[in-house]
Amino acid sequence: MFKEAKKHLMSGISYVLPVIIGGSLVVAVAKILGFIGGVTNLDDFAKSTGFYHYVWMFQNVGWSTIGLMNMVLAGYIAYSIGDKPALAAGFVGGVLANSTNAGFLGALVAGFFAGWITNVIKKKIVIKGAAASAVPLIILPLLTVGSVGILMSLILGGPLSYINNGLLNWVTAMSQSSTNVVILALILGAMIGFDLGGPVNKAAWMAGNVLFMSGVYLPAMIVNVAIWVPPLGYGLATLVKKSNFSPTLKEAGNGALIMGVIGITEGAIPFTLQNPMKLMPLNVIASSIGAATAILLGANIKMPPIGGMYGFFSVGNGWAYLVGGLVGAFIIAFGANFLVDFTEKDKEESQTSDEEIEISFN
Repeated sequence: MFKEAKKHLMSGISYVLPVIIGGSLVVAVAKILGFIGGVTNLDDFAKSTGFYHYVWMFQNVGWSTIGLMNMVLAGYIAYSIGDKPALAAGFVGGVLANSTNAGFLGALVAGFFAGWITNVIKKKIVIKGAAASAVPLIILPLLTVGSVGILMSLILGGPLSYINNGLLNWVTAMSQSSTNVVILALILGAMIGFDLGGPVNKAAWMAGNVLFMSGVYLPAMIVNVAIWVPPLGYGLATLVKKSNFSPTLKEAGNGALIMGVIGITEGAIPFTLQNPMKLMPLNVIASSIGAATAILLGANIKMPPIGGMYGFFSVGNGWAYLVGGLVGAFIIAFGANFLVDFTEKDKEESQTSDEEIEISFN
């Protein structure tokens, strides 16, 4: 059951990623254009005319895109569970999660409920004959959308809104305390490094972006630092001690360097799989220390943060962002070479091949 739920959640997240990334980049580009002209708040140009009014409009395109997050997430979780008939109820649930301020939690609940109730209704209501076409076009949408509407508007909207606001206020309070921000960086960094694109990693990433939508940018920046630590670290490891890596992993190291610059943690997976028991803790330590170091050195928010190594220009004290990430990457670069022989599997395969050849000749 947990595996099924995880599969549906990851499916929803995979659909929502382009929405968040695309919207964030549009907002960041608009902010950069504003900063170039000395404009710190584009909203001041909302009712004016001229160039910066159009930049403000462009920024709103980004915010409108980001605003689709809960709708898309709930819709495609429902789609993963109940296929196309569940989409409408999932989308409505996501919209209601926004309007009731139930947020990300509301979108999750609405998506899973919409998919589940769709499957239940499809099994329970079977009409044959000429009226059969009324089930997918009329009866199913009415019952699924109505059920989700009742759940989110009348039953869970209020409680989930209370929980969502409580979590938001808690993280906001942490962000305002220097000690607590470091603790937050250690926690989010560790989550990013734990499973490299898996559920824990995506939970931290989504948390950062959910808060980003609510105007709290610091957690998103922390996540963005930690994301590029593991791939860059393993890419650097192949350069620090080339003899410790098989030809295949040396080649993968070049890709990992690129993924580190872009900010794709999955670039570290081929290396971590060589010895997960040793390298997963190393990834967690490096990502958490990298994120915490950036905070301790004074990295702060200047505009909506952009992920990847090159995201430093969207951060106040961008050098701290770079140094923090590089500290984490070098922990992996040297630690991985110290802990693991990355040529061992090739040696084992070579030995197995030799034995097979010897047996065949005998």
